[in-house]
Amino acid sequence: MKIGFIGLGNLGHPLAMSLVKAGHDVTVSDLRPECSAAFVEAGAQCSDNIAEVCRGAEVVITALPSPEASRAVVEKEGGVFDHLQKGSCWVEMSTTDFEDIQRLAGIAREKGFKVLECPVTGGVHLAHTGEITVLVGGELNVFEQYRPILEIMGKEVIHLGDIGNASVVKVVTNMLAFIHLVAAGEGMMLAAKQGVDLGAAYRAIRASSGNSFVHETESQLILNGSYNINFTMDLACKDLGFADQIADKLGVPLELGSVTRQIFKRARSLYGGDAWSPKVVKMLEDACQQPLRAPGFPETLVAE
Repeated sequence: MKIGFIGLGNLGHPLAMSLVKAGHDVTVSDLRPECSAAFVEAGAQCSDNIAEVCRGAEVVITALPSPEASRAVVEKEGGVFDHLQKGSCWVEMSTTDFEDIQRLAGIAREKGFKVLECPVTGGVHLAHTGEITVLVGGELNVFEQYRPILEIMGKEVIHLGDIGNASVVKVVTNMLAFIHLVAAGEGMMLAAKQGVDLGAAYRAIRASSGNSFVHETESQLILNGSYNINFTMDLACKDLGFADQIADKLGVPLELGSVTRQIFKRARSLYGGDAWSPKVVKMLEDACQQPLRAPGFPETLVAE
């Protein structure tokens, strides 16, 4: 297919590169020109002009850091909605508010475009190998039509029903991950203060009923001291804010989710919005004067 891809951040870059390597005719665009160099080498086209990205494209994919950025790219004058050809598909892979994606999808359909929302979950390291999970909202026939390109980017592609559903489930998965991250830090701190070898404690938790995907992955980066999951405090606070907004709209009391959001906001105030999200555990390390470190753990995650 001829594909336009806008947004080459930590997630967008590997997702777009998977499509290029699979042989699709891809034109990429990002505000930072340096992000595009690798794509030229791989055989893609690059443009800072949305009209050129959309010209002749059967699909235009956006993978952007915020709802505001997404609105600016697709909805404002000169954006995707002004240049995408009728009958083509807009695929939104950004994490966004479920009411906003429903609104934008309505506008797109009125203009004659197909729409899928396809946020991803599982971690940046899995995006690099095409093994990340793709959550899909949209009409079933549209999903089936574009499933082949989604399966290039992700190992498991799950259709969740109408537009908006995938955004809610993505926010749920992130909220759970952040809760698990705080919990894993507290559990390892108990072991550390008791004097347990943290490498052994990590393996024991991983082999126990207390295990989680987050412990298996992000705990390794805490024990290394890099905290480098390629996901920032700002993004974590944004997603936890989405969870609170959805809960308010649906009347669901989020006790753990709301407390976790406050913990992350405090960590952001201490370490900055650009700090990696696992650094939330450093607050506990500082309070207990006990670094959570063990030899043999990686600085970054590499998918097996």
